[in-house]
Amino acid sequence: MFEELRKLYSTGATFDVAFRKERLRRLAACLEAERGALESALKADLGKSAEEAWLTEIGFVEREIAHALRHIDRWMRDKSVRTPLFMFPGKSRLVAQPRGLVLIISPWNYPIQLSLSPLVAALSAGNVAVVKPSEFAPATSHWLAEHLPKVIGSDVVAVVEGGVSETTEILAQKFDFIFFTGSTRTAKVIAHAAAEHLTPTVLELGGKSPCIVVRCGDVESAARRIAFAKFVNAGQTCVAPDYVVVEKRLRDGLISALKKSISSMYGPENAPQSMAHIINARHFERLERLLGHGEHIIYGGARQAESLVFAPTLIEVTPDHPIMRDEIFGPILPIIVAEDGILPDAIIDAIEQHPLPLAAYLFSDSKKDVRAFRRLRCGGFVHNDALIQLANIDLQFGGVGDSGHGYSHGYAGFEAFSHLRSDFYQSSGSRFDFSIKYPPYTEKKMKWLRRLLGH
Repeated sequence: MFEELRKLYSTGATFDVAFRKERLRRLAACLEAERGALESALKADLGKSAEEAWLTEIGFVEREIAHALRHIDRWMRDKSVRTPLFMFPGKSRLVAQPRGLVLIISPWNYPIQLSLSPLVAALSAGNVAVVKPSEFAPATSHWLAEHLPKVIGSDVVAVVEGGVSETTEILAQKFDFIFFTGSTRTAKVIAHAAAEHLTPTVLELGGKSPCIVVRCGDVESAARRIAFAKFVNAGQTCVAPDYVVVEKRLRDGLISALKKSISSMYGPENAPQSMAHIINARHFERLERLLGHGEHIIYGGARQAESLVFAPTLIEVTPDHPIMRDEIFGPILPIIVAEDGILPDAIIDAIEQHPLPLAAYLFSDSKKDVRAFRRLRCGGFVHNDALIQLANIDLQFGGVGDSGHGYSHGYAGFEAFSHLRSDFYQSSGSRFDFSIKYPPYTEKKMKWLRRLLGH
């Protein structure tokens, strides 16, 4: 499999823009033709409705493909950069070259989006790829294994299914680039394996993304946006609000509005409708342990182990509660009540005592708050909304610190899967081959060299 992929790459076929566009169009046509099968696979793995499957997965990838097809000619164009006078008449450029054979390891929570979105970037940049989908989403994993090599070409894309042993075997091979989406714990294993071959990586991870509600004049709107961002895909989203910090004076209004929004979106309090389920029994039991005896529940809390359905749940806790230690990754939203008029610095300091988050959300009408919170170290900052940043393909997506490194989406994805090579061209012959550049260096020569070099 590896030999077949490297053989095609060595021919230079993927350097051609027409080749890249053709593969992207094939993928787009396949998504359209197979939409029903994909919806069924996502229903089987995660209980997603057809609407949510399109909104968060299939349609997302279709937009990525359309965006790449519109811009790939410009992305591939050599970029001229300034050439100093002493290098006259040379010309300097940056050339985007494919990295080569790349590995994409995707998670189970958005198994189509997080497999195909980086693949779109990899194909746009002219690479050949191995895709390793998650074994915890077997229906979508099987679909990817069956269709990607057939549609795009087995000499361009290969899919390897399996669990830890298969992933370990793949990581023992030498790749030119690795793109991983998943947990921080697994990322350390990936990074260690990549280091053995000095392979560059992009790591898209997660963390406890905070949601701050202070000096907010419209808690109804804030609650609606928070509820959607938190409970879509049953909270199994790396940039979902992990917890809410709210001023005491806004507490009652926000909780009331959250209950109203959840009911409007998902139906009765403990009988949710059209909601994705938890991926498997192990994660379901983990969420149950986080709730403990349920003494902190202020809304929801019902769950059905057989169907893996876990109702949207609100709890009120203090910052030292055990649920605040790690990312929740489920439909439980802790609410922490802060003193009225709490200063941004106090909240920022508390957040930065923990691993840096992938996203941070601020709901406030205060420009002063916005200026203060923009210094918070996080993967992405969103003011008066949540999760919506992913809908803008021109906004690069990525983490910082424990939430990852490197970027994806749109041009950022193309750039991640490319090597920006420095190219310098100089004229031949002796006409401009000035002797001042060469030894021996007299005092006069050094004087002129210093001036030419800007000293």
